[in-house]
Amino acid sequence: MKRLLPLYLTIFNGFVGYSLMIAVFTPLFIHGHGQLAPTQWSLGKRSVVLGIILSLYPLGQFIGSPILGALSDRFGRRLPLNVSIGLCVLGYVVIAYAVGGQVLWLLMAALFATGIIEANIAIAQSAIADVTAEAERGRRFGYIYVAVSLAYVIGPLVGGKLADPSLVSWFGPAIPFWATAILIAFSFLYTFGVFRETLPPDKRLKGTLAKSIVNIASIFTDCGIRRIYLSNFLLYLAIFGFFRCFPMFIVDEFGLDVSTESEFIAWVAVPIILMNFFVNALVFKRLSYRMAAVIGGVLMGGFMVIVVLPNEQWVLWITLFLVAAPLALCMTAIASLISSVVGADRQGRVMGNNQAIQVGAEGLSGILGGLIAAIAIWLPLVVLAGIAMAGVVLLIFKPLPAATDTC
Repeated sequence: MKRLLPLYLTIFNGFVGYSLMIAVFTPLFIHGHGQLAPTQWSLGKRSVVLGIILSLYPLGQFIGSPILGALSDRFGRRLPLNVSIGLCVLGYVVIAYAVGGQVLWLLMAALFATGIIEANIAIAQSAIADVTAEAERGRRFGYIYVAVSLAYVIGPLVGGKLADPSLVSWFGPAIPFWATAILIAFSFLYTFGVFRETLPPDKRLKGTLAKSIVNIASIFTDCGIRRIYLSNFLLYLAIFGFFRCFPMFIVDEFGLDVSTESEFIAWVAVPIILMNFFVNALVFKRLSYRMAAVIGGVLMGGFMVIVVLPNEQWVLWITLFLVAAPLALCMTAIASLISSVVGADRQGRVMGNNQAIQVGAEGLSGILGGLIAAIAIWLPLVVLAGIAMAGVVLLIFKPLPAATDTC
């Protein structure tokens, strides 16, 4: 487990940064703030711009994930991981500068570029798969989402306070991103000194950068697993759409400030941590990854609808918990499922593609959520519930294909 700690730390850092973007940017744009989101803009326009802002980082990851995943199959995990972590520091410095200076175009460019760089999560997942037996994969991948969930607790809670000038006069929306840059700088030093290669030279694939860039095309051409890719895409669209859209709803519906909103974002991570530490491993001993994903997806979609029904703020503590628990089961199951149907020589490419699908869904969910929220602020959660059910249908009514199928 000690060997894998730098990898979980890499994943944690990536989601700390992105959870900050959701926590800080949502009230900033919904309520209106300076040149980034002028108050004279309508709520609909601010919602659309917010959706675009929240989509740029994952869209960058969509491009970067298959490239970094494939390059890690070619050159090993250590070199691409360390280079990308080092560049992430610069990315967050530029984000912080753009937020502090209220330069919208620079913020958008920095979010997109940092997403490309921080696609190293695909490398971390591949390295974990390198040293994990299939019987242990569900548990080890579950720890990935524990790291993600801890990021969604610590990032919004700490970032929400650092962004609140009522606590300290020099706090503001840029400070959390300066803090993240410092955190990742320390992480780089630790990973560079501790992490050791997990992919021996004799197991690496031969290839070129051009081949790595077009690797994402195998999402559509790999007949053996492309239906799993599609199902995962729909489920990721619902999962990460929920993370983006429920803050919009609660901020508008209950008039929350950044500090209070960040507490609810952090609360959603609590059941995810509990599920991955205490429940998911037991479920995977009794159910296949496929069946666990089906059950988690159905419950997640059903509970997502009820979030918009109560009109009392305190009820959110219950409804958000009910969504997040099956979400945790579904999220771990679908990543473990696709990893389990391919061999060790394809882990980097397949996990890179799956990460690209995940972040592509994240990016699309931001745009889609913003557009639908311009119609009605509660409507995105209902639409996302339907998308989750569509993803489940793909797993229920067709048998899983063999991973060796070709077109």
